[in-house]
Amino acid sequence: MLLSASIGLTAQGYSFAVTSPSDTADFVHVKSSGDINLYERWYHLNDFQKAREIKATLMVRTEPHVAAALIRDESRGRKWNLNVKTYRIVSGDESSWVCYMEYNLPWPVNNQDCVLQYTLRSCGDSFEISFKNIDHPLFPVQNRIERIPDIRGKWVLRRNGGGISVEYYITTTPSSTLPSWLTDPIIRNNLMETMASFRKILEGAVDQ
Repeated sequence: MLLSASIGLTAQGYSFAVTSPSDTADFVHVKSSGDINLYERWYHLNDFQKAREIKATLMVRTEPHVAAALIRDESRGRKWNLNVKTYRIVSGDESSWVCYMEYNLPWPVNNQDCVLQYTLRSCGDSFEISFKNIDHPLFPVQNRIERIPDIRGKWVLRRNGGGISVEYYITTTPSSTLPSWLTDPIIRNNLMETMASFRKILEGAVDQ
């Protein structure tokens, strides 16, 4: 969201699980809008539970460090993360920071929140921003807000021609209470809209 969290990409009715191995050969294309593409794949967490990794890709006319700065910019976090009510950055610098997000979700899903530790690593023309959930004393669990468990994912930002290629990864496990026919369209539409807003802000800044 990269986040989402970056998680403005948080799926309604879904919780997050640990990301799967880095091989992406078995992803299946499920949705596109222009050059924004969404892929999914399933794998086994254990003998009883499967998880779904989601991958979003797009091109943006900007530089890797500019995109990374937007992800850690508290003042603009709500502008590109769909359904985010609160976006706070604490305890950080350019290479490591903590972000708190609360999602304002419609019935039948309760509001959800998460606290994420972000770590940025650069190598040549590429940035990788990994994230995982943590406990933080400033953000205890609250009544009537569901704390999203076991979040892990990453943003990959690579210079490509006159801009960058963006890849976003996160893994989800299906809801035990809501059917996939209801949640799948919501998950995919939320992610597509979030990525479109992410690019619009970045390219608007470049154009200005």
